[in-house]
Amino acid sequence: MLTGKGNGRLSMGSFLDNPFQRAALLGLLTNTPHRPPATTLLGLSIWDPVPGYRSRQEWNERFAHWERSESDAETQRIERVRNMVEQALGMNSWLASEGARIIPQGSFTNRTNTRLDADIDLRVQHPVLKLQYDYGVNQFDAYREGGYYSAGSSYGELNSMMRSQIGSQLIGAFGRAAVDLTGKKAIRVKGLDGSRGEVDVVPCFTLHHIRGQTILGRYTANGTAILSTVGKWTLNYPDHHAANGIAKRLSTKLQFKRVVRIVKRLRADMTDRGILKVEVPSFLVECLVYLAEDQYFTVESDDRYDRVKRVLRRVSEILDGGLYVFILNEINGIKPLFGSDQAWTLDNARSFVKSAVGHLGDA
Repeated sequence: MLTGKGNGRLSMGSFLDNPFQRAALLGLLTNTPHRPPATTLLGLSIWDPVPGYRSRQEWNERFAHWERSESDAETQRIERVRNMVEQALGMNSWLASEGARIIPQGSFTNRTNTRLDADIDLRVQHPVLKLQYDYGVNQFDAYREGGYYSAGSSYGELNSMMRSQIGSQLIGAFGRAAVDLTGKKAIRVKGLDGSRGEVDVVPCFTLHHIRGQTILGRYTANGTAILSTVGKWTLNYPDHHAANGIAKRLSTKLQFKRVVRIVKRLRADMTDRGILKVEVPSFLVECLVYLAEDQYFTVESDDRYDRVKRVLRRVSEILDGGLYVFILNEINGIKPLFGSDQAWTLDNARSFVKSAVGHLGDA
C-alpha cells in the first residue's frame, strides 16, 4: 500500500407485394446501395424506407440534429441529479477524514454525450497511491526519489471500506431501491427526482504513472486506479483525456466533439437496423474519431456528410496501418488503445468503422 508525499425495424406485412420494395430487398441482399423510385399516393411522393440508405440531404439533416448536445432543460436535470449525489457523498465523515475527493468525469463532463444519452459519472478518489512504472524505469530509484512509503493496510481492505461507506451513504440519502451495489466497479444511483438520469459512482485510488527520466527529472503522469470487486485493476487518465479533448475541439474549429456525437448516433442507428453486430463502447468511438488528424475535420467545402465520411475513411486507413496501429493511444495519450486489457479488439474497431463508411453509402 502506498501513500503520497504528505498530501497524501420494418414491419414485413405486405412487404413483398410492392415491386419497389422487392427491388429494395434485392439491392439490400446483394449489398448494393439501392434507392427505389418514388411512388405516388394521393399526390404525395413516397420513398421506400430501406434501412441504411439516405440521400445527402437526409444525412445532413440528421447530422445537424445528432451533433447537438442535450437541451438546456436536460442539462439542468442532469446537473441537478449529479449534484444531489455529490452533496450526499460530501456529507460522509469517513470519506472526508480520508481526504477523498468527489470529481465529475465521463462523456457529460467532457461534452461528448448525445441527446438523451448522458453518461453521468462521479469518481470518489482516495489519496492513497497506486504506482505504475513504464518499462525500463528503475523502480527502486523511482520509489526512493519520489519519497513514497507504505501505508500499511491493503488496497483490498481500503477499497471494501470505500464501497461500504459510499453504498451506505447513498442508501441513506435515496433509499435502497435507488442504489445498485452489484457493479464490479461502479455503484449506480438510479432515477432520482423523477429524472431518467443515472449516476455511476466509481471508488478509486490515485495513480502515479512513472514514465521515465528527462533532464528535469522523472516524468509522472497522474491518473486513477480502480480496483474491481473481483480484484482486477483498471488504470485511467481522465484529466489527460479531458484536456486533450478540449485541445482537439479547438484545433478542429469546434468540429471534433460534434463529429463524435454524430458517430455515436450513427452507431445506434446501425445497431437498430441490425447492421452493427459487435459491441462498440462510446469511449472507443470517441477515441477512434480522435485518431483522425485535424485537417480531416476542417475542409471548408465539406458539408456534414462529407466531413463525417472523410473522418471515418481516415480512421479506417489508420486502423489498417499494420504494426503502427499497436502504438496508438487513447485520447489521454498514455494508455494503449488496443492493449490486452481493453474491453474491445482491433477487429471490432475495424469492423465498426468499415460498416459505418458503408452505411453512409455514396449520397
